[in-house]
Amino acid sequence: MAENSRDSRRAFNSRERVALFLAAGGNCRTCGTSLLPGWHADHKAAWSHGGPTDVINGQALCPACNLIKGDRSMGWTGPNLRGWQREALDAYLGSNANDFLTVATPGAGKTTFALRLAYELLTAGVIARVVVVVPTEHLKVQWAENAHACGIALDPSTKNADGLENFSDYRGAALTYAQVASTPDLHRLGCGQRATLVILDEVHHAGDEKAWGAAVQTAFGPARRRLAMSGTPFRSDNNPIPFVKYGPDGKSQADYSYGYGRAIRDGVCRQVDFHFYDGEMKWQGSDHVTSSANLSAELQRSDASAALDTALDPGTGWMRKLLGHADNALRDLRTEVPNAGGLVIAYRGSQARAYANMLYEITGEKPTVVLSEDGPEANAGIAAFAESTARWLVAVRMVSEGVDVPRLAVGVYATQTKTEMFFRQAVGRFVRRKKDEEHPALIFAPAIAPLRVLAAQVEKEIQHELKLEEEEFEKEQGEESNGQQTFELFARVPIAASEPTFDRAIHGGEEYTPEEHEYAQRMLQQYAFPSSALPSLRQMVREQLGVPQARVTIETPAPTKDANAGTPAFRLRKLKRDELSRLARRLSIVSGVEHPVVQGKINEAMGVRKRADASIKQLETGVTFAHRWIKEIT
Repeated sequence: MAENSRDSRRAFNSRERVALFLAAGGNCRTCGTSLLPGWHADHKAAWSHGGPTDVINGQALCPACNLIKGDRSMGWTGPNLRGWQREALDAYLGSNANDFLTVATPGAGKTTFALRLAYELLTAGVIARVVVVVPTEHLKVQWAENAHACGIALDPSTKNADGLENFSDYRGAALTYAQVASTPDLHRLGCGQRATLVILDEVHHAGDEKAWGAAVQTAFGPARRRLAMSGTPFRSDNNPIPFVKYGPDGKSQADYSYGYGRAIRDGVCRQVDFHFYDGEMKWQGSDHVTSSANLSAELQRSDASAALDTALDPGTGWMRKLLGHADNALRDLRTEVPNAGGLVIAYRGSQARAYANMLYEITGEKPTVVLSEDGPEANAGIAAFAESTARWLVAVRMVSEGVDVPRLAVGVYATQTKTEMFFRQAVGRFVRRKKDEEHPALIFAPAIAPLRVLAAQVEKEIQHELKLEEEEFEKEQGEESNGQQTFELFARVPIAASEPTFDRAIHGGEEYTPEEHEYAQRMLQQYAFPSSALPSLRQMVREQLGVPQARVTIETPAPTKDANAGTPAFRLRKLKRDELSRLARRLSIVSGVEHPVVQGKINEAMGVRKRADASIKQLETGVTFAHRWIKEIT
């Protein structure tokens, strides 16, 4: 369209913006979210197409909705954004900041968010180039494939010796932190030549070595924009990371956070069922003195490490039994989800190969083994496993973060690494939820105290549906938070280990005893319930037997009967809704009636179409109705 056909004034003035804001009631005209500073005064009929800059042709939109409205003809080919991704995009666009840290739980979709942000900045002309920095070679390829699906061409194969990516073929490149650290001035030149957005994926790796942080500062100081991302909050105890803000306690300060609890509530991630196994371990120390202890005992650090080493040593036989339990669980799950897969996270290559041989003996199928020293072959192995229906993948660290294999549903945590960040990243490999899936992820682990504490923290987030609140957890537990902490190793020789025995399950903020778990498993087999019903069966067993709830160790005491006195209405309403959810699941199991039918009858009793519309009084009516129904059939 000719320039002279456009309104001579493009931007709405302050008076007109006030009118548009008031007319919209302070909410986005498209999605209804509250308008934050930085909201957009949009032309309904595009100014570039002759639309006048007049309040009659204006509307108040959040930044995300305005940009989505404007790019419908521009060819975004990626997936639709989830709610949190739209919120994060809104927060970024509203801030107009050069540096932005997003902390989102593993499996939530950080990659899609980052690529959509890159797309918006490219189409708006803010940047002309995108550089993604990742921890491993495999992730370079994965990012490039995801970017291609979204319409952005990234070069994952460029080496420092090749110079910068070919600008005629690519909109940017995918690099590793080690690659950047090797030749930071080359990448500084690239940012200086063209306006660049740098996406620092799993940015805490920039603090792994002091030289890496210095290289990131040098290479990307001239970048137009920098987006840092991580799956969990991190600290600056080792090496502060450039472009990241820290609080007085040394903890990173995110500009947008999306925690595991909320991801469970939103249906983005699966819940996790932790199964811990105990056993008596015997080992000989450097002084030739033989020691023994149970994994679940409260041990000194050196003894705890020695006991765990003994359990994980392939020669003691303990791991073979644990792998057998895990494979039984996977076999049961595959009757419902035929392509469900399992992952064993090992500590070193020799152990990984030994575990793979054990699984071959147990299943008759050779597992896929991926080790970092295998280079491109390891990347190809992960990709092939992701597309196959094979049962087991055995890896050393390589699948601890960032790798997307959605069919992983059963895990074995067989590594000496006990840091919070690694544990959360490992758990994140199993929580990605597919549409209409109901089963939880299952993780088998030695029953040592540090791992039980970490599992309890994950479960607390789910139970309370909170965003990540690591500061509170550290205060409550006095947990050591050094992300690079390792346990001191001593010269010791594993001697023997008893049979692994089930110690406890942790799920939904509650601990379940071996008796409760085994009784629920017998019911599972007797009535041919799907394996996804196990958590509900355990809870039903406890309720029927009148067993007091065993809370995980970091939980506060259960409320007394009059605890609702003074409870805010919004919290009380949530408590009632949660109680009704549990009752509906139990009814479905004991009555044999499908869950949607049970829910429909309860809603009918409450006089509502859906539970979200029910008042506190109506929810109490539903609870009474459900209890009466249970009493009639039991």
